[in-house]
Amino acid sequence: MGSVLEGSNVQGSTYAQRSADGTGISSDGHSPGGIAAASKEQVKQLSGAARGRVYSQVDGRKGELVKGIDGLVSTLESAAKSDEAAMVRPLLNGAVGLLRKTSDRLENETTEELLADVQEQVRQRPGLFIASCVAVGFALGRFLKV
Repeated sequence: MGSVLEGSNVQGSTYAQRSADGTGISSDGHSPGGIAAASKEQVKQLSGAARGRVYSQVDGRKGELVKGIDGLVSTLESAAKSDEAAMVRPLLNGAVGLLRKTSDRLENETTEELLADVQEQVRQRPGLFIASCVAVGFALGRFLKV
């Protein structure tokens, strides 16, 4: 084993090694470009696995959400049938229709399809999306205020 000052192969070090062309850049996959490419590939694989897990968990809980929406629909339908709700009946019927459509989409479409639809809507109407986020945040802040 040579000394570090001589620049010979020190165990675990490739700093002093020169390639065949004398540039000092090795092409064995441990170059900065090779490491970056391998890192990018690993990140893609990990993000794909994480995305798959999130999608499967969301798909597993969609049934619970659909049941909750269906319960809300039945409550709104019974409220719309009462005589006291004659004035707001059109509003309640509209809400029932919207909730049924939402429930059907959640039940019949995959999480990936739903996410793609949401992304497309946000791209088409970013102002509406931001205003909706502000309104939901305000409403949650008011309801969760203790």
